[in-house]
Amino acid sequence: MPELPPPQDDTIYGTAARPALDPDAETMRRVGYALIDRLVAHHTTLPDQPVARRGTRTEFASLVDEALPEDPHALDDCLEFFFHRVIPDLTLVNHPRFHGYIPCPSSFAGALGGMLAAGTNPFSGSWLGGSTVCALELTVLRWIKQMLDFPLHSGGIFTSGGSLANLVGLAAARTRAGTAALERGVVYVSPEGHASLRKSAAVLGFPSAAICNVPTNANFQMDVDALQACIARDRRGGRLPLAVAATAGTTNSGAIDPLAAIADLCAREHIWFHVDAAYGGFAAISARGKQLLQGLNRADSLTLDPHKWLYCPMGIGCALVRDPEILKRTFSADGEYLADLPRDEVNFLDHGPELSRPARVIAVWMLLRSAGRKELARQIEHDMELAQLAADLLRKNPRLEVQDPVLSIVTFGHRKQPHETEVDRALRDTKLMEATLASGELMLSTTTLASRTTLRLVVMNHRTTAEEIQRSVAQIHQLTL
Repeated sequence: MPELPPPQDDTIYGTAARPALDPDAETMRRVGYALIDRLVAHHTTLPDQPVARRGTRTEFASLVDEALPEDPHALDDCLEFFFHRVIPDLTLVNHPRFHGYIPCPSSFAGALGGMLAAGTNPFSGSWLGGSTVCALELTVLRWIKQMLDFPLHSGGIFTSGGSLANLVGLAAARTRAGTAALERGVVYVSPEGHASLRKSAAVLGFPSAAICNVPTNANFQMDVDALQACIARDRRGGRLPLAVAATAGTTNSGAIDPLAAIADLCAREHIWFHVDAAYGGFAAISARGKQLLQGLNRADSLTLDPHKWLYCPMGIGCALVRDPEILKRTFSADGEYLADLPRDEVNFLDHGPELSRPARVIAVWMLLRSAGRKELARQIEHDMELAQLAADLLRKNPRLEVQDPVLSIVTFGHRKQPHETEVDRALRDTKLMEATLASGELMLSTTTLASRTTLRLVVMNHRTTAEEIQRSVAQIHQLTL
């Protein structure tokens, strides 16, 4: 091989020498320390910051919009911009009084895991691309199966969230049924099921008619007798009952479908049993949650969200599939560029729709390893107890009607006044939600249950204390109309 001539001056073959994109080691160290200091200050002052505020696109654009940068800005300047222009008006889902939606209240350990993943940037789509991280993912998936008493031989993968995990589960169900799935298949979902189930079915090619809405009972759970009747009707009509998508912790109210009874029915009818447990699944590691979630471990496929009740950073879901071979049949990929992959090892590109995958496992591993199962169970139990505390305190207000939480969602609303229409009563609920948001003290949300507007107060945050619940409820009482 011929020798290359040495570069002349600061050029290489007539091209200017390449400048460094990364700063020098001392600058990286200094800015990195500054970032940690700012994050610690942000975390430790969360209770004193406004939870959220309404704002228009124009208002928020005036804070953060800039012309395309042609020349560099110092990293210190970028940090200053973010913490002074983005953070003050950010909706703080980590806030101890963020009660509006089911949050993703990342812990510091989870955040450290996310920083490790971003800083080392592993590829976890194949064994060849990231063998140690893939091995770590297998270990952490085993830990999760052990915590939930799910079969250890099952397959699994970390996803971007519950939506993608639901797609993985329904895709596996479609694979088992074969070509008849899209032609005649029916997927049974209650009106309380998550919207991602219907979106996943559409992405997988199911027509809208393939979704059967199974009525719920008075507790907003899927009605098993109605489900049985729907299945019998569809069989008589020549259709193929393909999958039942039950929910373990609905987004609206936290209701848990009768999982054991649905599992029995699916076993008798040879129907795929999928459980969307994105919200409630990890409650099963606590004693109370395990009792509430009996039948969860009988699912053919299971959706979980570590970025909810495992206190991990946003963007980490999990799909478990009882039969790992069906998972591989569903997602196995080939191509000339994949010829070097060891096919006798686990390549996660064959377990889900992504080829390029970040190392989501590192945040979950860091959280589980640093906290341990027992401490996580205690944290989840605290959340459920504090939700009950919120319900008890809200009930002291005679102007409010309050429902006890199943897991950690309290639904409540104004009592209807004499001669008041439901529209006017619902308007008072909406005004209360807006008033609490405008106060900056807390964030609630509204939803509809049984055709009636209601307010939701969610407790799912390791930073939330009894004092924070008392502060939130006091503000609600003050603003109640």
